[in-house]
Formats: sequence, C-alpha cells, structure tokens
Amino acid sequence: MKFSIITINYNNREGLQKTIDSVMAQTWREFEWIIIDGGSCDGSKELIEQYLQHFAYWCSEPDKGVYNAMNKGIDRARGEYLLFLNSGDVFYDEYVLQKVDNLNMDTDIISGQVERMDNHQLLRVYDESILMQLYKDTLNHQGTFIRRALFEDLKYDENYKIVSDWKFWLETIIWRNVSFKVVPLIVAKQDVTGISLDAKYIELQKKEIQEVLDVYFPKSLQKELDNYQKMRNSPYTIWGNYLFEKSYMLYTIGYHILKILTKFV
Repeated sequence: MKFSIITINYNNREGLQKTIDSVMAQTWREFEWIIIDGGSCDGSKELIEQYLQHFAYWCSEPDKGVYNAMNKGIDRARGEYLLFLNSGDVFYDEYVLQKVDNLNMDTDIISGQVERMDNHQLLRVYDESILMQLYKDTLNHQGTFIRRALFEDLKYDENYKIVSDWKFWLETIIWRNVSFKVVPLIVAKQDVTGISLDAKYIELQKKEIQEVLDVYFPKSLQKELDNYQKMRNSPYTIWGNYLFEKSYMLYTIGYHILKILTKFV
C-alpha cells in the first residue's frame, strides 16, 4: 500500500462531506483511508456509515484531542506514506496522488504546498533554510507525506494541544536528520475557518511554542537565530542583495558581450 490518508473529524459534517468527495475523486487508487471521528453528534457518524466500503478503518468515539486522534490513525495505518487530510480540507485536484507517486522519491518527509480556500493564496511560502523555516514557522501538514516508519518510535506529543506536529518536524528533520524535500506541487486546499482567533487559543499557542523552543534550542541559540532573522529581514540587507544580484547580472552580460566583440577585432 503506497499511501494512508488519515482524516480527523469532530462535528464537521459539511466539511467531512467535502473531504470525502475530494478523496473519492482521486485517479490514483493505491491508498487506504482511515477516518477518526471524535464522537460527533452532528450527523458525521451517519455520513461515515454511508461510505463504509471506502474506509480501511473508522471509529466514532471520544478522544483526548486532535493529536490523540492523529495517533489513533497512525496506529491503524499500513501505507508506506501517511497524509493527514482533515475534515474540510481537500486535495488540490484529482491527480495529486498520481503526481506524488510519479516523483518516484525515496525520501522520509515530502512536503508540498497548500492553498488557502478563503483567498486562494499559498498558506505559507517555505524558507530556503529548513532550520529557519522550522525555527520561525512549521510545515503544511495537509501537504506533507510522512514515511510511516518514522512513527514506530515517535508519535505526536499529546501533552500539547496546538504545536505537536511542529515539534515532530523539529525532532525528525533537525535532530534526527531524516531525509526531507520540498516539492513544487500544490497538494491540498485548507479550510481555514477552523483556525481560532480566540485570545485564549493565541496565548496557549505562544506558551506551547516557547516551551518547545526551550527544549530544542538553548536560549543563546534562540538569540542568535532571532538576530539572524532580523538581519535577513532588514531593508538594508534586502536592498543590498538586490543590488548585488543586479550588478552581477550586468557584469556577466557585459563580460559575454565583450568576448563576442573581441572576436571581430
């Protein structure tokens, strides 16, 4: 089995229907599909029961949070690569799995892009440095295929409510040095309506981020990386790089023109 698609849902029947329609439209069929529902009471369970023949495993029961639900899906998965496409999220088009398979990659973590549904812009543009990307931000979980073997001795940390997927990227890519590649492919469209702007959510997110940073980055290193990021974002640095690139381009063009002209002298 090439892929395991894991869909987490809780009281989002409308979003789940969109995800079901999207997955069923995929042209590449070598995948299993796992639905983990948190005991919804909005008709989600009844919707799941309409499509039972398409699922390798499903359950509808209370859980301890999103990462507990994701770990349940991992425990049931048998595919070589896992993708978390949660209720409300959809594949970018019906050829996504075929495109990923055509890459013929033997990489532990393969990350593509995700488009926001509200404004059709990319959810995030990755930094060229994976260290800086994971220090300042995270990866698109809806666009990232993870080799199942990575989960054999490491699961999502259920002590965190918001940042455990980011913590997983830090542990595997930075500290365990697993193979990682960004591919120029839009994998999914994300339903951003579930992103909370509640003040309590934002404060908890900040708290969890700092706790994880303190585990993986000594304070002195955090300071250095913060300074480095400020320098990179400085208008002087941006303009300096721009002028250098333009100057080098003009120098290169002039050099080649001169070589051509000297042939006729």
